[in-house]
Order: sequence, then C-alpha cells, then structure tokens
Amino acid sequence: MGRRYCGGHPPASALSPRWRFGYNLVMSIAPFADRVIAELVRIREEAAGHPADCPTADEAARRAGGGLVQRIVVRAGALPGSDAQRRRLRRLLGGAAMAAMVLAVLAGLAGIAAAATALGAREPASLPLVLLVVVGANLLTLVLWMLLQFPGSRIAPGIGSVLLALWRRGIGRGRADGQPPPDALLRVLASGNLARWSAASLVHLAWLSFAVGAVLALTVLLSVRAYALSWETTLLDAEALTAWARLLSVGPALLGVPGADRLPVIDAGDAAQAWSLWLVTAAIAYGVLPRATALAASLAMLWRAQRALASDPSRPGFARLRTRLLPDHQALGTVDVAPPADTVAPRRESATATPVLRGRVHGLCLESSDRGAPPLADVDWVWLGAVDDAGSRESALQRLRGERVEALAIRVRATMTPDRGIERFIGELASAAPAPATLLLDDLDRLRARGADVHARRLDDWQRLADRNGVAVQGLEAAA
Repeated sequence: MGRRYCGGHPPASALSPRWRFGYNLVMSIAPFADRVIAELVRIREEAAGHPADCPTADEAARRAGGGLVQRIVVRAGALPGSDAQRRRLRRLLGGAAMAAMVLAVLAGLAGIAAAATALGAREPASLPLVLLVVVGANLLTLVLWMLLQFPGSRIAPGIGSVLLALWRRGIGRGRADGQPPPDALLRVLASGNLARWSAASLVHLAWLSFAVGAVLALTVLLSVRAYALSWETTLLDAEALTAWARLLSVGPALLGVPGADRLPVIDAGDAAQAWSLWLVTAAIAYGVLPRATALAASLAMLWRAQRALASDPSRPGFARLRTRLLPDHQALGTVDVAPPADTVAPRRESATATPVLRGRVHGLCLESSDRGAPPLADVDWVWLGAVDDAGSRESALQRLRGERVEALAIRVRATMTPDRGIERFIGELASAAPAPATLLLDDLDRLRARGADVHARRLDDWQRLADRNGVAVQGLEAAA
C-alpha cells in the first residue's frame, strides 16, 4: 500500500435540513467528532503499516501545541479527507439522534395507551393490576439490565454486530476514494464501552418515556373521570392482601404519600381520591425515578467512554507519530531527549549475560490481551497480567514498587516496534523493580518469517533498547 500525500481539503458542504437538527443535538460537543476521526486515522494507518505523509497536517499539529494526544487529534482533523469523514459522522449521529427521538415518542405513546387501557378495562379498576401494567415490565427489564452489569457480562460485541449488519443492509453503501470503508466508522462507534453505554442510554430513555407517558395519562384520566378503585383478589385472604398493599406502599411513602398503613384496603372505594394519588405516586416511585437514575448513570458512563476515545498515545498507530509531532520529545511538561548513540545507561549485572530465570519472578506482558506466563521451568510466577493502557501501567508500577521483587520478566512480541513509548515504560518498570529485569522476546518465528534482514534489524533494535535501560534480553524459544 503506497503512501498518501497531502492535498487540498474539499470544502465542507452545508448539512441538509434532514440531518441538521440531529447534528446540532448530538454534535454540540465538537471534540467527540475530532476523537472519532483520530481513531479512524489510527485504524487506517496501522493497517497501512505507516503514518500518512502529510507535512501540512503535521505542521498544523505542531503549531497547535499541547500534549501528544492533542496534537494527534489536530493532525487527524487536518489530513485530506477529514471533512468527508466528519460529514459521514454527522449524518450517522444525526440519524441516530432522530431515531432516538422517534423511539422516545413512540414509547411515551405506548405508556399512555397502557395506562388508559389498564384503568378502563373494567370497573372497579384493580389498583395492583394497573400498577403492574404501568411499571411491571419496566422494573423487570431494569433488574435484568442491572444483572448484565456484573463482571463477565458482555453486550457490546452483539451490539456492534447488529449495527454493522444494519449498515451493510443500506444505511450507507458509498465509500469515498481513499477513505476507510464505512464499516470502519461504525466499528469505532460500536466498539467497547461506547456501544455498551449508548445502548443502555437508549433503552433507559425509551422506558423513561414510557413511564412518564403512563404517569401523565394516569394523572389526566384520574383528574377528569371518576374511577372506582379497589384491591381485589381471588386467591389471597384479607390479611395477605393487606400485607401486599403495605409492601407496595413503601415507594409512595418515601415520597410522602400515605398508603396501606393509613388507608383502607378492603374498602378502598371509600378512599378513592387518596388511592388515586397513591397510584400516581407509585408509578413515579417504581417507574420514573429508577429509570431516570439509570439513564443518568448510563449517560455519565457514556461521557467517560467517549472521552477515553483516542486518548492512549501508546497505541502503535499513535506512538509512531511521537517523533513527528513532538520533534523535541516534549510531553507532559518534561523534555524527553533521546540519549546519544555513544552513551549507554548504567547496566545492571543481568544485562551483561543471558540470565537464568528461576525462583520467584514477577512478570507481565505488553499486550492488550493476556498471553499468560510462559512455561519456564523452576520459575514461580507472580503474574501481573496484560499491561496496555495508562491505568494498567500505573497499577503494575505500583505493585512493583510495593512488593518484594526478586526478578522481573517483561514479555513482548518480537514483531512489535520498540518505539520511544515502549522504551520509556520498560525503563520505568526496570526502575520500579529493584531487581534484575529480563526482556522476554516472543513470536520469534513470525519475525523470522519476515526475512533475515528484518529479523536481524529488529533484534538489534530490541538489544539496543535493553542496553540503554540496563535490561537483559532473552528469546522465549531458548528459554522454553
């Protein structure tokens, strides 16, 4: 795949009225669109194996200043084709916003219909039956959603598959020249926590609209018509029915409305006005408030998820841009000057010869997924797992500083590019563990398959990185 060079930017055309309202609703926070475009550029450049060659975009990023992440976002927005990507994103999010509004309106109408049907089905209206109709399914689905939030429950992959299928079936089949396929944009929006909390917010919005519609219908109907209300039962005796009514009265009581503890249950018709107020309050307590709370929590998590998009500069597609966008290696207020070629950091004794790992060894792998501890004889692993993002890196460093470390093993793929971000973190690991550190190179067979020259150069790169940080190097094939 050849390099793409910088050209002119096509002017952004005005949005059609069909999409304008949805865009204004969803895109009121412009940085979200910029982060999505930066993530799209990362996916494309990682697939190509190199960053796009666009001096104009690089210069715009350097002029913008700030940290590496901010410059990456500015560069992505200045690349050729970013306007087309932004328009595609506007159309997709505008359509999603309008679809959410339509769903909310339909759900509200369904709530109105459910409340009207439950009240008018028969005379006298059964209070527990009406309450069951307007809040039963709402509460049940809310409980099921809460169960899905426990560790081990995953809904995002299924949501992403559904969205991709909808896209392929006709949401957008066109593809601009030189741009990533439409699937790439949807994969970013339907990935991980973005999909999870977007779906949760949409579901909670629909049920909240249903509950609000039901409450409004109950309020209006009970205000303009005289309904006979009762606590009816065929199976339960009077004592059990009263206990059931008191249990359902807990929610309204928290909102200051009396229930079965003060009102007659068997002769509910004698206090129809008080029971009608109880019914509306119960619908609010068991329908509106739980869903409003769940919606607020989901929106907060969605905000966090979209803020985390394109925020990890250690990803390969972003790490390659460090020297280009930070020519002086300045990041986070500190100057990171590469050591001269003829100087080497003080070596530990373990860096002078191939070590023999044995006994208690702390280990981790620089991967997004945990490959597990390598099967080395005479090694009692204290395995820290996969270390790929800022949170897991900080956690690993804290453990190494706080525990007694006799030896440290860092498992990496030999095919990875040992860039400055990886080198800095390996140096931090070696400094945090007051013990000999060893770099375990995995996937050596894949590296050999790329050719003898590539194999030799990459091993030399890893060796020089290890020498600069006082870390030993060992191939896992030789150790296994």
